[in-house]
Amino acid sequence: LKHAGAFTDGGRLKCRARCGLIWTFLIRWAMTVLTVGAVYVGLPVTTLRPLDEANWGRLITLLGRACFLMGLGPWAFATLEAMLLVPRRGLQGAVQVLFVAVVSSPFGFATFFLYNFCLQVTSCF
Repeated sequence: LKHAGAFTDGGRLKCRARCGLIWTFLIRWAMTVLTVGAVYVGLPVTTLRPLDEANWGRLITLLGRACFLMGLGPWAFATLEAMLLVPRRGLQGAVQVLFVAVVSSPFGFATFFLYNFCLQVTSCF
């Protein structure tokens, strides 16, 4: 929380920078905790009992689908922002749209998580 004052400081910090701070210091860590729970708890459990109403009931099934759709939010907004900045950035912006769309997608996030997991396992030996 070293930079906590930047969230509320009335200085020269723009809205985009404030959103970046909130993303970096708050939302990213919450999403990482949710991902760890999903990978180590949700994946084994849903492998044994698929996510449908017969096994889990309507509420759990609805919440599972809602969480998946909420996970698509950061991907959609990041890709949209990159697309809106293409005119200002030129060719580099067009390349960046593709990169942002792939890396921030749910598959890209899962791949990045797997990569970090492998790095952590490797560092144990």
